[in-house]
Amino acid sequence: MPTGFPVKKLSDSRAMLNLACGTRMHWGWNNLDFSPYARLARNPALTNCLRRIGFISSQRSERLSQVDPEIISWDLRKGIPFTPATFDVVYHSHFLEHLEREAGRRLLLECHRVLRPGGIIRVVVPDLQFLASNYVQSASSMQASSNGHIDQHRKNVEALFDQMVRSEATGAREQKAIVRSIERLVRGGAAETGELHRWMYDQYTLGDMLAKIGFKNIQRHTATSSSIEKWAEFGLDNNPDGSAYKPESLYMEGVK
Repeated sequence: MPTGFPVKKLSDSRAMLNLACGTRMHWGWNNLDFSPYARLARNPALTNCLRRIGFISSQRSERLSQVDPEIISWDLRKGIPFTPATFDVVYHSHFLEHLEREAGRRLLLECHRVLRPGGIIRVVVPDLQFLASNYVQSASSMQASSNGHIDQHRKNVEALFDQMVRSEATGAREQKAIVRSIERLVRGGAAETGELHRWMYDQYTLGDMLAKIGFKNIQRHTATSSSIEKWAEFGLDNNPDGSAYKPESLYMEGVK
C-alpha cells in the first residue's frame, strides 16, 4: 500500500484525517475520497473541458469549488494509505453505513492503526434509533387517528429504506437526461457507485464495535460537541449558524 502521501498539519501541529470526505471538508485537514469530485479536483484541464461541453452543471461546479486542491483520491477498500500512528484525529461521516459489517470493522481497524496513542476517532452515521423512533411515532399517529399525516409517515418510511434499495444515484437525478444516461453507462447505478446503505447503527451497536476494535472512553456527542479541541470551528458536522448539517446523525467518539 502506498504511504508516500504528505501529511498536512494544522497550525497547532495536529494531523487530522477526513475519510470519504465528499465535498465537505476543511482544507487544513488531510482529505481523502474516491468520488469523481476528488478525481476532477486533481485534473483541472479535464474539469474545464467537461464544463465547456455542459457535462458539469453549475451545481456541481459549486461543489467542486469547495474541494481541497490537495485532496487524495483513494479507494478505502485498499486500506488507509498512511503509516501507523500518524494522526491525532480520524473522522468519517455517513460512510460506515455504506460498507457491509465486516468491511466496516476492517475500516475501523485501519482507523485505529493510523491513530497515535491518545488520538481520537469520530464516526458519524445515520442514527437508527432516531429514524426508527420517527417511524413508530408516525405509525402510532396513523393508527390513533383517521386524519393521520400520511405524507410525514411516508417520509419516515423512506428515511429508513430508500437508500437501501434505490437504483439511481442521487447526484445523477439532478442532471440532464443525456448526462444521467452517460453517467449510468460509465459509473452504474446507486449500487455500483457505493451509494446504497449496507448496514445501520445505533449508539449501542456502534459503541460495541468501537470497543471491540480497542477504542476507550467511547462517548456520544452532538454536531458541535466533541473531545476534539475546537471541533465546531472546522464546520464539518455543523452549519455556520451552529445547526446540525445532518440532524438525523449519530456522533460517536473513542480514544486509542
